[in-house]
Formats: sequence, structure tokens, C-alpha cells
Amino acid sequence: MANEVYTRTNQALFFARKAIASWHEVSQSGALDTVTLSAYHREHALFHLYRGVLGLIHEVADRYRWPLMDARSVEAVLLGDVAARCPGPELAELSELAGSADTWLGRLLGAWQKLQAPPVPQEAKSASDDLIIASSAVAGSPEWSREDAQEAVAALAERVNRYREGMVEW
Repeated sequence: MANEVYTRTNQALFFARKAIASWHEVSQSGALDTVTLSAYHREHALFHLYRGVLGLIHEVADRYRWPLMDARSVEAVLLGDVAARCPGPELAELSELAGSADTWLGRLLGAWQKLQAPPVPQEAKSASDDLIIASSAVAGSPEWSREDAQEAVAALAERVNRYREGMVEW
């Protein structure tokens, strides 16, 4: 395989699509370990999509010869002052998407941060509590869904194609 910057982005998108397809298959099965396998494929898709965004940032940085090739975190580039120091339409668009929690990139970064955070122990209820509620009945924060992952893959692939088309020298 070529040792080019774009190959990492292509690989990340390929494996993200595979993880989402496996996630869909698992969710349709009646296996006993469906919950565990769904969580695995969810995290797998999230990992590759995060890698895809980072790969796209590296592609843009390589095109403009910006010193971002050693960037290891999407948040450090898009949510910090790095995007302001490296003016370009691609990073500006990605920064705007990352800054809003209701966009595909904002949801992806939120889910990534939640995945990287340490587990938070929940308080145990005493047996004398009148309001004992099953933990599965408590509404938690909305989890990153398969639809979110599919939207992220489609949006990322569209941006990759658009950015690459704009980077081609005719």
C-alpha cells in the first residue's frame, strides 16, 4: 500500500463502514451477547470515524504544508486556536462543525470524549428507599446511535471527496 497521507483516511472510512455493517447485523440477531457486541461495534465505528477526521486534518495540513502532521487529537486542532493560525476553508468548516454539539462532528466528538472518560460510579440506593428505580429505567444521556454513525460516515466521505477534488491541480 502506498505510504501517502490519504491512505489512512481511506482505511478509516473503510473500517468504519465495516464496523457499522457489523453493528447492524448484531443488532438484528437474537444472540445473548447482542448488547456487548453492539457496544463493541459502536466503539469500533467511533474509533475509525475519529481516525478518519484526524486523517482528513492531516491531508489538509499536508496540502497547505501546515505543521499539523504531528497532531494526535482532533479537538486540539479544531477546538483550539490552531485552526485560526492555519487559515483555510477546510479547517474553518470542520472547526465550525466541531464547535456545535448538534452537528455530526459535534456528536462524534462528544461520544469520543464520553468513551475516553473514566467510568463514573453511581450511588447505591439503600433498601429502605421508597423510590427504588431499576437502573435500566433511569434515562441517561443519549447514546451515540447507529444512525449517528451512518450520518458521520456519509458526511465525512462527502467532505473527503470535496476537499480532495479542490486539492487537485489541473
